[in-house]
Amino acid sequence: MRNHLLILLFIASQSLFAQKPFHVALVNDKQADNPLEDLYEHNVKEEIQQLLQHRYDLHINMYYADKDGKSIAEEFEIASTNNDVVVAIGTTSSNYALTLKEYSKPTLVSIVLDAELQGVNRTAEGTSGILNLTYLESPFDIERDINLLHQVYPYQQLLLAVEDGAIQDFSILKQLFARYLTDKNVSIAAIDYNSDWEAELAQYDEQQTAVYALPYLGADSTLLERFYKTLNAKKKPSAALFGEENLAKGAFLGYHTHENLHKIPRRIALTIMKIAEGQPASELSVVMENFSENLLFNMETARQIGIYPKFEVMSEATLVNLENIQTDNTLSLQEAIARALQSNLQIRIEEADVAISGTEIDLAKADLLPELEVSTSLAIFDEQTTFTYQGAQGRTNWLASGELTQVLFAEPILANVAINKMLKMSEEKELLQTQLDVIIDVANAYMNILFAKSNLNIQQQNVARTKENYDISTAKEATGYTGASDINRWEAELANANINLNQAYAGLRQAKFQLNQLLNRPINEAIEVEEITLEESMLMITDARTDFIDDYGKLEQFSNFLVNYSKAHLPELAQVDIGLEVQKRLQLSRERALYLPTVALNASANTVLQKYNVPEGLPPLDNITTWNIGLGVSYPIFQGNSRRKLIQQSRLNVLQLEDTRKNLENQLEFRIRANLETVGASYSSMRLSKIAAEASNKNYEIIKDAYSAGQANITTLIDAQNNALATELSAINAIYTFILDFLTLERSVGFYNFLATPAERDAFFQATQQYLEK
Repeated sequence: MRNHLLILLFIASQSLFAQKPFHVALVNDKQADNPLEDLYEHNVKEEIQQLLQHRYDLHINMYYADKDGKSIAEEFEIASTNNDVVVAIGTTSSNYALTLKEYSKPTLVSIVLDAELQGVNRTAEGTSGILNLTYLESPFDIERDINLLHQVYPYQQLLLAVEDGAIQDFSILKQLFARYLTDKNVSIAAIDYNSDWEAELAQYDEQQTAVYALPYLGADSTLLERFYKTLNAKKKPSAALFGEENLAKGAFLGYHTHENLHKIPRRIALTIMKIAEGQPASELSVVMENFSENLLFNMETARQIGIYPKFEVMSEATLVNLENIQTDNTLSLQEAIARALQSNLQIRIEEADVAISGTEIDLAKADLLPELEVSTSLAIFDEQTTFTYQGAQGRTNWLASGELTQVLFAEPILANVAINKMLKMSEEKELLQTQLDVIIDVANAYMNILFAKSNLNIQQQNVARTKENYDISTAKEATGYTGASDINRWEAELANANINLNQAYAGLRQAKFQLNQLLNRPINEAIEVEEITLEESMLMITDARTDFIDDYGKLEQFSNFLVNYSKAHLPELAQVDIGLEVQKRLQLSRERALYLPTVALNASANTVLQKYNVPEGLPPLDNITTWNIGLGVSYPIFQGNSRRKLIQQSRLNVLQLEDTRKNLENQLEFRIRANLETVGASYSSMRLSKIAAEASNKNYEIIKDAYSAGQANITTLIDAQNNALATELSAINAIYTFILDFLTLERSVGFYNFLATPAERDAFFQATQQYLEK
C-alpha cells in the first residue's frame, strides 16, 4: 500500500513539472543560399532556444515561400494553423504579413522599413494596436544615411542597389526614399546587383548621381567588391545600409550596423517569450533602439572618387583606410635608400664636386703639357720703314708667327697636381659622408612613416574606445544609472581623441612628404612603404647584434671594438688624414722652392707669307722664316722672406690638423660610446614598455566592464583609458627610438649592417667575435 502511494506521488509530480509544448513558426522568403542569410536565421533560432527551451517543450518550425511550389500566402496559412506564434523573418514574408486584415495567431513581423507607409500606424503607447500583431521597427536609419550622403555630395539622382527578387514591390521602397528626400529635388531609380552596371550607370553620366546599397544576400562573394570598384571608377559616391561590411568592399560611407544585426534576433526571442507568457501581441512595444551611431568614412574610396567630407563631418566619424593609398610606388627600406643614393639632390651636388675636382687635376696637369700658339696678321708700313727692310717686306705684308713653350721642371706645378689628386680623394670621402648621412635621413623618414602609421592606428583605436564608452554612458543615462554629466564628459573626450587622430594623420602625411623630399620626388606624390611592422624593421636592422648589448659587460667590450673599427671606416677621419697629407705636400713644395729652380723650353718662329707694294728700286727678296730656341732656368733669390714664412705656416697647419684629428677621434669615440649606451637603454625600455602597455590594457578592460556594471566612475575609466593610450604609444615609441638609436650608432661607426653584403656582414661578425674573445 505504501509503495502504491509513492508511485502515485511520483506520477503527480511528473505531471506537475512537465513542460508545456510551444510551437514557433519562422517564415522566410527562401532557404538560405549564402552565409549571411544562414547566419541570421541561425541566430534567430539560437536566441529563441536560449530563452524558451528550459521553460517549454519548444518546437521551431521553418517555412519557406519557395519550397514545394507553395506561395507565401499558403505557407503563412499553414504556419498559422500549426503553431502558437508566427514570425516573419524575411523581406517578402514581412511585407505579406502586414497586408493581412486579421491574424488568427500571435504574429511578429521582424522587418518593417516604414510601418506607416506599409499600412500600419503605431499607437501613442508605441504598440501596433492590432489584435495578435506586433512588429519591430527597423533599427536602421535610412533617412539619416541618404541625407548625410546628400550633405557630402548633393546628388540629383539616387540609385538604390537591390538584388533581383529581394524587394517584391519596389514602388513602396521608392515612396519611402522619396519621403525621406522630400525637400530635395532628387530622382530615384533602382540598379540591380546582377545587371550590367557599366551600361546602367552610363545613363547617368551627365547627372550628379549617388548610390545607396541595400543588403546583397547572393552567393557571389566577389560581387560587392566588383560593384564598388565600378562605382568608384565612375566617380559615384555610395552609402550602404550594412556599413562596415560594405566599406570593407569599397563603399564610401555608412554607419556601424553590427550591433543592430546582433540585437534583432535577441529582440525577436524576447517578444516571443512575452507572448508565450500571455502578454497580448497588440500591446507589445514595436520600438527598437538604434545601435548604429558610429559613422564610417572610407578614405581610400574618397581619394578614388575625389569627394571628401568636410572636417566638421569627419570629426564625428571613424575614418577607415585613412593611410591606405593605392599606388604602385610602394618601397621597402632598401629600395628607398637605393633611390635616394641615385636621386638625392645633396648627393648629386657632392657628386658634382667630385667631378669638378677631377677637372681641377686635369687643369693642374695642363701646366706640364706643351703650349703652342700661332698667329697671323696683316701689317701696313710707311714708306720710310719699308725701305729699311731692303725688299724683305713691302708696304703691306701678310705675316705669321708661332711659339712653343714646354715646362721641363717646376716643383709648384708638380705639387699642385699631387695636391689636387688628394683634394679629389677628400671630395670622394665627403661624398661618402653625405651618402652615409642621407642613408640615416632616409631610414629615419621611413621609420617616421611606420611610427606615424602605428600612431594613427592607436589613435583610431582610442577614438573607437571613446565612442564605445560614450555608447555605454548613453545606455546608462537612458536607464537612469548616470546623468548628463557623464555624456558631456565623453563628448569632450571624443573631441580630444579626434583632435589627436587628426594630428596623427597630419604627422603621417608630413612623414611621407619628408621621404619624397629626400628621394627628390614631387613632395605630394602618393607613396607607400612596405607593409612591415616596427618590430620586423628592428629585427632586419639590428640582426643578431642585440646579443652584444644584453648586459653591461658585453656592452663595454662591444663599445671598445666599435671605436677601433670606426677609425678605419669613418670618412670624417679619412678627410682629416687627407688634409694632413695636403699640408705636408704643400710644406715639402715650399721647402723645395728654396733650392729647386723652374726649367722651361721656349721656341718661336716668324715668317712673311706674302708682301705687297714693294717700293721701286729695292731688289726683290724671297720670303724668309726666322726662328729661335731657348732653355730658361729661373731661380728666385729673394722674395721678402715670404718663402720661409710660408714654410712656417705649413708646419703650423700640419700641427693644427694633427690636433684636429685627435679632437675628432675623441668626439667620435664619445659619440660611439654615448650612442651605444643609448642603444642599451632603449633596448631595455622596449621590453619594459611592452609590459606596461599589456598591463594597462588589461586594467582598462577590467575598469570598462566595471563602469558598464556601475561599479566604477567615469573619472577612473578615463584615467585607465588615457593610461592605456599613453603606454601603447610609449611601447611603439620605444621600438622606434631603439631603431633610430641603432641606426645612429651605425652611422657613428660608418657601417650599415642591413645594407652590407653577406660577405661584409660575416666579416664584421667574425671581427667582433675575435675581438670579444680576446
